Amino acid sequence: MSASESCTRLTEAHSKSLLNNHDTFLFDCDGVLWNFPEIFPGAVELLNYLTEHGKQLFFVTNNSTKTQDDYAKRFNDIGYKAKPEQIICTAWLTAQHLKSIDFKGRCYVLGMHSMAHELEREGFEICGGIGPDPLASDATAIKTDKLNLDPNVNCVISALDLHVSYIKILKAATYLNRPNVLFLATNDDASLPQSDEVIMPGAGTILASVATAACRSPTILGKPHAPMFDAIRSVFPNVDPKRTVMIGDRVETDIAFGNRQGTTTLLVFSGATSEKYLDSLKQGDERDLLPSFCVKDVQQFLNFLKSN
Repeated sequence: MSASESCTRLTEAHSKSLLNNHDTFLFDCDGVLWNFPEIFPGAVELLNYLTEHGKQLFFVTNNSTKTQDDYAKRFNDIGYKAKPEQIICTAWLTAQHLKSIDFKGRCYVLGMHSMAHELEREGFEICGGIGPDPLASDATAIKTDKLNLDPNVNCVISALDLHVSYIKILKAATYLNRPNVLFLATNDDASLPQSDEVIMPGAGTILASVATAACRSPTILGKPHAPMFDAIRSVFPNVDPKRTVMIGDRVETDIAFGNRQGTTTLLVFSGATSEKYLDSLKQGDERDLLPSFCVKDVQQFLNFLKSN
């Protein structure tokens, strides 16, 4: 895809073509539908409009701190009747990936309780990593004989963990020193979506520490990588990438994900990517970061769809 064939400014005609020629719409959430708790104008109405027109909707997010049920409740609370199976979150995705490879064993998980919920719901055993693993405040050395390492761990999963610590990274890297231990990561986002000057480190920050210490590279499951789309297709085989639209605000994750999987991509400027930054990308060689279409926000997309 050349720069001249992409980044088309969405119009009423384009919008109606997207509606008529596509069956499935994939939405990122943060920066597209909301900057929670602020719900963007037109977001809920757009979701209901597409559903009323018989479209299949999924919500694809790299956020591993919430379960499918958590997200479904959030959508229902704001006025869209979402079912849990419409939520493609990385906690659920991790469990589905382990099922797909017929994994048997125990997992050490750097992550939040949402990860434990989704993994245990599918019958996988977790042997540590969830919640704080503190070191005494006056400690000046690590007593390795007191670590209580599990000899039966055969998978390490790196996700966003607000309780990450030196001890957790040490344990994860030590388990990964065993050659047959599987290494998975929910995503490699460097930072979280934010609306102020505070930098919120993302799951990729934690992953970098573990991978560096272990001298190993993980299989990354979330956007922009293929396992997320593979999981959607395995559960919903009727999803045809050629008749699918991916709507997102980040070119490095959402747009790259959609482009690599063969979908039509729509970038909204309500989140992480500015028009100026998109213009700079047109001069480069990273074609998979360029969207098929771009639009101000979901409200404008809705307006185009509803115009006579």
